[in-house]
Amino acid sequence: MKWSKLRKELKNRLADNLKDRLDYHLTTYQKSTGHLGRAWITWDGKEILNFSNQDTWNEFQSYSNELAETHYISHERIKSTDRIEGNIVEKGEFSKYDFADNAFYFLSLNVQEAIKSYNPIIKALAVVDKRIGKRTLRELKKSENHPLIKHLIELRAE
Repeated sequence: MKWSKLRKELKNRLADNLKDRLDYHLTTYQKSTGHLGRAWITWDGKEILNFSNQDTWNEFQSYSNELAETHYISHERIKSTDRIEGNIVEKGEFSKYDFADNAFYFLSLNVQEAIKSYNPIIKALAVVDKRIGKRTLRELKKSENHPLIKHLIELRAE
């Protein structure tokens, strides 16, 4: 599926209060070695999340995070004790491959399966999905979650 169609499908699933505020982006730098690229998420036009292949390689010498369940060379998840306080995701924690592959996979999932996923990207996409209600979000807020999910729950509550 082309990125433009994937993006359109993801945006169609956004909760009403997020439609004009949250946006998804993806690019590949064609003239780079190995087709480097990145995906990023913006809130009111400001970048809040970066999924960079270059950062993932530089930080972990891998193409993917094991939590993203792609078939690329992956690195171990980042432990909560190793996180920098205030970071939504650590530099290089997830790559463009992680975001794109999991966004595509998310479209084939039932939203209830997605919200129970251990994969932070799948679960994050479910959090901003219009089919997830306030009660489910309140329950999620009480449980232990990846900082990415916590941040998107806060944005969804605005």
